[in-house]
Amino acid sequence: RFAFMIINPQHQKIADYVRTYMLRNAQMGDPTNGTRRATARYWHSLNVYNNINQILDGEQAIDEEREICQIGALFHDVDSYTVEHSYHATRGAETAAIFLKKEGYPADLTVQVAQAIRQHDHDFDDEQPATEQIAEMRATLPRVSLMLLDADLLDKIGVSNIMAAALPMGRTDKQAYEAARELTSGWPLERARFWRDLLTTTTGRTMGEQRFDFYCQFLEQLKTEIVMSDPFAQVAEAASV
Repeated sequence: RFAFMIINPQHQKIADYVRTYMLRNAQMGDPTNGTRRATARYWHSLNVYNNINQILDGEQAIDEEREICQIGALFHDVDSYTVEHSYHATRGAETAAIFLKKEGYPADLTVQVAQAIRQHDHDFDDEQPATEQIAEMRATLPRVSLMLLDADLLDKIGVSNIMAAALPMGRTDKQAYEAARELTSGWPLERARFWRDLLTTTTGRTMGEQRFDFYCQFLEQLKTEIVMSDPFAQVAEAASV
């Protein structure tokens, strides 16, 4: 779906800026791994951009909401490598506002984009029921912030979880059964369920359910195909003594 998207020339300019900004700052802070880390973060932003467009369509968003959310998606993690993570949303909002002002964007739109970026890094509480947190967010956050939050959370559910476990096999001596153990350990599924339960928009929740269901089906199939422990290990160990 993303591959056939008609690209807005202004969004192209923003994406070029964000990509360059991320790479430069990540490389300065980590010359060895900065390029890889920044590239992964930039592609996460593209996933969020893709997610937000699906949410905007599903929620029948007006043009102003679309512009705020699309720009916010591209900028939301721009300062991941300039400050500590707990401050990245605040700094990212500032960076976006400076860029948009220089480019001549309307002041009101700039303010709303900056607000959505600040609010995307919501302080979720593992101990508080998801229904209470959703009620609080719906009562205190504007719709554009809720949609951007959902777009970001959706990239933590489904295929993203699978890829996060599988990708290291291409860079290290990690084996397939080790990735399988990681995925089926319970923790990745628990976190995916946590993020799914915190989605606030109707479209976001529908997308989250589909991705979570796929993830669960994948885990069940994985258990039938991948042997995750050596059934002969004890015999082999005993024979070597």
